[in-house]
Amino acid sequence: MADYDGIVIGAGHNGLTTAAYLSRAGLKIAVLERNARVGGGTSTEDRALPGHRLNLHANFFMGWEFCPLVEDLELYRYGYSYIDPPVQQAAVFRDNTCITIHKDLDRSCASLARFSKQDAATFRELWNTYCVEMRPLLVSLLYNAPMPREQLLDRLSGPNAKELLSHAQHDLFSVVRKHFVDERIRTLFTSYMHVITTENVPGAGIVFPAIFANIAGFTLPVGGAQALPLALARIVEAGGGKVVMNADVKEIVVANGRATGVRLADGTAVTAKRFVASAIDFPTTLDMAGAELFPEAVQDKAKRWHWGNHSLVTLHLALKSPPIYRAESFDPAMKNAFNIFFGMDDIGQVESCFADCANKKFPDVLMGNGACNSEFDPSYAPQGRHTAFWWPFAPYAVDGASDNWDKNREDYTKRILDYWRVYASNLEGDNLLGSYLFTPRDIERLNRNMVQGAVRMGAYIPDQLGINRPHPLLPGSRTPVEALYLCGSSSGNGGGANGATGYIAANAIVDDLGLKRSWTPVPAPEWKH
Repeated sequence: MADYDGIVIGAGHNGLTTAAYLSRAGLKIAVLERNARVGGGTSTEDRALPGHRLNLHANFFMGWEFCPLVEDLELYRYGYSYIDPPVQQAAVFRDNTCITIHKDLDRSCASLARFSKQDAATFRELWNTYCVEMRPLLVSLLYNAPMPREQLLDRLSGPNAKELLSHAQHDLFSVVRKHFVDERIRTLFTSYMHVITTENVPGAGIVFPAIFANIAGFTLPVGGAQALPLALARIVEAGGGKVVMNADVKEIVVANGRATGVRLADGTAVTAKRFVASAIDFPTTLDMAGAELFPEAVQDKAKRWHWGNHSLVTLHLALKSPPIYRAESFDPAMKNAFNIFFGMDDIGQVESCFADCANKKFPDVLMGNGACNSEFDPSYAPQGRHTAFWWPFAPYAVDGASDNWDKNREDYTKRILDYWRVYASNLEGDNLLGSYLFTPRDIERLNRNMVQGAVRMGAYIPDQLGINRPHPLLPGSRTPVEALYLCGSSSGNGGGANGATGYIAANAIVDDLGLKRSWTPVPAPEWKH
């Protein structure tokens, strides 16, 4: 291969985001991908159910109305667009009632008020605080490198900032109980917060404001999640770079303390004149570069990296007609809901599900969320058909062994489908054309750096959030190895389909190399009210 200004390891959406921005800054970039396709966690396939597009990891792209990538990179010119459904969320219960969350605040509050007028008033207050007033701050926190607590406190002041930071005193359940009183409304929000694989541990409540701010910010990528990495790859190639498939990087070459390139599994050496950026997981990156080049505390963190107590198992269905939820008779808006939660009626059932996951047991209470994407974008299914899925939470090593997913696939498929049928009336007979179970073991097979089915390349716990993701000694995407950067989901602010870690790394590299930007960076976080 020819020499490049920079090499990015991994063609997931974060690696490609870094590469696309640096291509716009005038650099010639090589993106090297082990698999035969781009995408990583933003992947779409139709092999299991021909003609039906299945988003195998990311499906709900959150916060894209405020994502800088859209305008900075002119993604619409390269094939990326999204749909923003009016009815964003629904929680369906066993008595065939439901809650619906709309982009329209009054409609959301009216739905919540059927269960609790107090909770509806609280929701309105939280909406006005986090979805409106403090939205610019939350966007700046996401798209800037995490700061040490003391530095952040210097930049934030006032009662709203104090309230925002107070969430760090809570775990997921206590933070939801702090705000809401109705048990079913509480289950909606605890389930919603767990969807990002946050663990219920002290301190995890700090994610509440940022997650709540996106309660009505769910979008569906047109044509499949893979539309995003494909658009980013086109930007890289338009800038003279190259995205190389089946390029399995085994070593990051370091000479005199500086990253100078990589070596592939077949022995091929690729030279980087100015930088190497790794979009793969943090522990593997250390191994590739040489763990001894990093401080002992960083090495120790990599060895004990927590991948998470729970993963996701996905049941995909090919249907003639979309699922009909019995709760539509309670609230007709249910028919048009995008992200649908079911399986839980109270927090005790939520706790039971995650206790089973932690104990490596197939949950007695199946709960999770899903959608019928073809209702919003017909390209997800052949004409006149539909594609739906449900993501219940599940352990990676069910009954202590990950290969049980393969051995018992047929049984697990039946159990999950039977559970879904409690809520939807037409998932059988001629309407059900086919099914495909995508397991936590399959997650790891498709993306090697999603170890133990870790869809966000590391659990969200206080020790792996903010400046601690991956470690305070690796701030702002930088490492002790000169010209080596981190831009994957196990880096600061990583884990969502929003390009944040790729964006942060690109800005760090531009600053370090003294390059000229074609974009205006998101302002640093500040709140003095």
